Amino acid sequence: AVVSTQSTGTVEIFVPKNTKGKNVSVKILPSSLSCTVFSETKFSDKLFGSIVTDESTWTLEEEDGLRFIRIFLVKCIKTPQNCWKSLFQSSCNADPLTLDTMQKRFLQERYQRENPGFDFSGADVSGQYQDGGPQFNFQ
Repeated sequence: AVVSTQSTGTVEIFVPKNTKGKNVSVKILPSSLSCTVFSETKFSDKLFGSIVTDESTWTLEEEDGLRFIRIFLVKCIKTPQNCWKSLFQSSCNADPLTLDTMQKRFLQERYQRENPGFDFSGADVSGQYQDGGPQFNFQ
């Protein structure tokens, strides 16, 4: 599973119950990510955008009897215009409905930052919201 916000990305990979940290190799580089479990490469590819490696990490977790690796990535560019359309440049594309929902949420986050006294959490977003929405240049 892949979850993306304006500033982070999270990847979860299910692994066998007997997996230990020593069986896992995760390489987090500024523009690529790879994960190997028990000498089997789960993925190795260039990321859609750049990340901050010092702030990105991975953990081996267990929840409801399922064991998984959670990889937490911090994006370098944290703007609505930088909505990752996929995790990797060549694969893991978000389905169109999910991408649409992410872009709307990013625009709401942008408006909230620009207008801290207002609550946009229940706002219905329509119109031009792709790529961060309209750019206003008031002078």
